[in-house]
Amino acid sequence: MADITLRQLEYFVSIADSGSVTAAAAACRVTQAAVSTALAQLERTVGTRLVIRHPGHGIALTTEGVAVAAHARSVIDGVGRVSSIVSETRGRLSGRLSIGVYRTLSPHTIPALIEWFGTRHPDVDLRFIEGSGSHVQEEVMAGRAQVAIIYRAQLSSGCAATVLRRSRRTAVMSPDHPLANHPDLNLRALAEHPAILLDEEPALNRTLAAFAAEGVEPLVPWRSSSVEAIHNVVGRGSAYSILMQTRSHSPEGRPLLFRELAGHDLDNPVAAALPRGLTPTALMAEVLTAVREHWAATDQALGRGDV
Repeated sequence: MADITLRQLEYFVSIADSGSVTAAAAACRVTQAAVSTALAQLERTVGTRLVIRHPGHGIALTTEGVAVAAHARSVIDGVGRVSSIVSETRGRLSGRLSIGVYRTLSPHTIPALIEWFGTRHPDVDLRFIEGSGSHVQEEVMAGRAQVAIIYRAQLSSGCAATVLRRSRRTAVMSPDHPLANHPDLNLRALAEHPAILLDEEPALNRTLAAFAAEGVEPLVPWRSSSVEAIHNVVGRGSAYSILMQTRSHSPEGRPLLFRELAGHDLDNPVAAALPRGLTPTALMAEVLTAVREHWAATDQALGRGDV
């Protein structure tokens, strides 16, 4: 029986992740023929088909292919871990680090992580997977990402959360909004004014549930999945919103005012999601440190305490 090579496993995992031989070849920076040959050799060695080709629509993994891909990722991660262990004993961090990031947190965390690792650990091959809170946690559970940055309210059952920043949902409005100087601002007062809410779950349902708990229904003529778009609408004075992210001005340069809401428990910390029972590696621990440092600096610049 021929030996299975690490290169065959790497190419096969790339096929599984990208959904096509062509995309896998581009990701691995080799020819399509090289990837096709490696796949054929791997299928001959294991004695079964691992993929089903759909002309014009990429490939799909067979049941056996799914199992082989999962084990292949473990093998590749294990080999990469060997290099990381050697580097860690020498006081350096290296190896591939894939981080899942909930998409609305991407503008805050990805630039900070690139700068952090680029400055302190240039030997680390940093990759990002963006998407919904559930998606990036699925990537962690499948072994395609080592850690995910999410809000704790999004935590899936298979993951455990480590809090990185205490935060809460606040009302954001223009300084010229009629409620800008309202004492003890609350959801009942906001419900009488137009809102633009973040069209993401579970954020949307949690916000609507908070209004319902107060016995009021908000006026919501608009929703958007873009935090930047919401900031711009709010900056123009067209609506208020309920958001986690704070910033002094909208992307268009208009000032924003963030107000805490009296009498409402809207805590929702930024958290790192890891598989339950897993001891973080040095690379994972460094991600947690980097994100904590970033948010601490951000809060200090905005004049906020531990919120």
